[in-house]
Amino acid sequence: MQSADNSAITEWHSYALQQSSDIFLKSKIATKEEVFTITEQCLKAWKQGLAAEPLHRLAALEDDDENQFEASIERWSAVLASLVTPVMPPAPFASKMMTPNGFYEKHEPIFELARSLQCPILYNEDADVIGVGSISPVTCTIFAQAVHAYISETQGILPYITCVRLNYTSWKALNAKHFIR
Repeated sequence: MQSADNSAITEWHSYALQQSSDIFLKSKIATKEEVFTITEQCLKAWKQGLAAEPLHRLAALEDDDENQFEASIERWSAVLASLVTPVMPPAPFASKMMTPNGFYEKHEPIFELARSLQCPILYNEDADVIGVGSISPVTCTIFAQAVHAYISETQGILPYITCVRLNYTSWKALNAKHFIR
């Protein structure tokens, strides 16, 4: 994980985008043209230090009415979840969880990556047990890998990390609660 330079696109950003693009095409939820547009939008946002989540960008590309995002994202999330392992259950209660401010403050690079990928930490027991969530099983899995690598390297421990799928409403609420300061 690179430093907390907001404008840097890390290897984790590139990997999340590449894996998302591949699975969008494999599952036929996006065309090559849509994947190209999503890629451009995400890279542009990340270069500017802004947040971007590929599945959310797909929903925005498909329909300009945000009221329609939830149904599309839920349908696509379920399709993507069937293609990743391990099984990633939905967590409808996640928006009620407390923000792990102390964890974010202690691990600023994790906070920056979580913010830019819009993949909040849902809970933690120090750095030993961590839960993460996203609307996209792909983004969530890759963010979990990044957290594991960072904690292993900086703390010398192998954390146990769980991943869950968030519904659109919970995801929006968590992103606002965790990352809008």
